[in-house]
Amino acid sequence: MRALSLESTNIMEDFFSEDDVLQYFDLIQNGHPEAPVELRALNFRGRYNNTYSGYYNNPAKFIEAVGYAAKYSGGIYMPINVLKPDLIARRANKSVEFAKITTSDSDIILRQFIPIDIDPKRSAGVPSTDDQHSAAIAKAWTIYDWILKGKGPEPIVCDSGNGAHLLFPDNLPNDEESKEMVHNFLFGLDDKFSDDVVEVDTTVYNAARIMRLPGTMNRKGSSLPKYPHRMAKVLSIPKHLESTK
Repeated sequence: MRALSLESTNIMEDFFSEDDVLQYFDLIQNGHPEAPVELRALNFRGRYNNTYSGYYNNPAKFIEAVGYAAKYSGGIYMPINVLKPDLIARRANKSVEFAKITTSDSDIILRQFIPIDIDPKRSAGVPSTDDQHSAAIAKAWTIYDWILKGKGPEPIVCDSGNGAHLLFPDNLPNDEESKEMVHNFLFGLDDKFSDDVVEVDTTVYNAARIMRLPGTMNRKGSSLPKYPHRMAKVLSIPKHLESTK
């Protein structure tokens, strides 16, 4: 179901939407309450080597941590697949700066989503223009419609701030066969849908892949009138997931 209105979004300091963050926490943890989620904020406090990371099974603590991270990082992410339950003991419902250990491929017990990342072609480290951003969103809907026309499962659709991504529902074991299958799937999408303006990223096939957290700002580079910072958000949720909320 497409849901484009932001009227119900509670935006705090233009950096953080509590409602969107809680919604995404539920979507990622859906059906796996024993599995924690990881919060990972990159370049924390403007330092390239500073990763702010923690593991959460308490949504209130997660929202509190995201609100804090959003003040000091323009790149806040989460792994999208199911983590081993014991990772909660790594940093239980708290985050630390300069985290030495974050989620690796071996920490994933199930691939619940295949990420389809659509980004405008542009120089590295700069925000997209409005036209580039709109082109990526439009391409996401084109892929969404193609998936549904082929009787595939309805994906989650997200605006990443500079581009878009879809989370294609699946339940795959975390093994080499699945890794190769996902990689080939992304190559196929790239061949079919990438063009001179936007491209499907073929590098996001690893099990521990992190994706930008909706409800937080994408503050890549400097925000200029032609190249603005934008908030990431969920655009569409599959009906069967929406009905559980």
